[in-house]
Amino acid sequence: MESGKKNDLVSWAHSRVPGMQSLGSFVKLLSERRLAVLFVIAAAVLLFFFWGYVKTLAMMAFFIVLGAASMIYNRWLKLSLGVEFIMLGVVITSVVSGRLPGLVVGIIGLFLAELISERFTYSTFVSFIGIAVVALIAPNVIHQTNSITSTGIILTVVYDAVIIPGYLLLGSSIGRSALFVVTHIAFNVWAFSFLAPIFISVLS
Repeated sequence: MESGKKNDLVSWAHSRVPGMQSLGSFVKLLSERRLAVLFVIAAAVLLFFFWGYVKTLAMMAFFIVLGAASMIYNRWLKLSLGVEFIMLGVVITSVVSGRLPGLVVGIIGLFLAELISERFTYSTFVSFIGIAVVALIAPNVIHQTNSITSTGIILTVVYDAVIIPGYLLLGSSIGRSALFVVTHIAFNVWAFSFLAPIFISVLS
């Protein structure tokens, strides 16, 4: 039995590698796969010269998906809880890559979240205004605080201060709004204290 296995191994070791029988067959192999090779080379070159853009786009995509997925519970739980990762994504993206990427992350993330949870109403545009304010001032706040934790908490309070009057004006109850503010601030204090520093160390 052992002799048979050894013979098989020896036979395999001395067998010809497909495409390597001769110089001609090797050239033919390369020609058949030239498109794949060219694609890999082009991708490597683009990645080298445009790594900054690729990194930004990957970060934006990640936070958009994370933000949208974090609010999917609203599809079944009919409460105004402030448990979401959209604020985290907006602040970190704005701080790391600038106001416009942060704004895009917030707007698209919130849009998808509201769409998935089937809660998209005209009052949702109040939240878009709050997201815009946060994305625009985040770089200025981080410049003053030099702390992503402090920046995130401050901007969470700013966001709530911007949107709550609008929601109350559009018919939201004080109790419902209060529940959102309390849970939103509490959740983001945790998120910006423990998660944000990790993301910043990885992305910076």
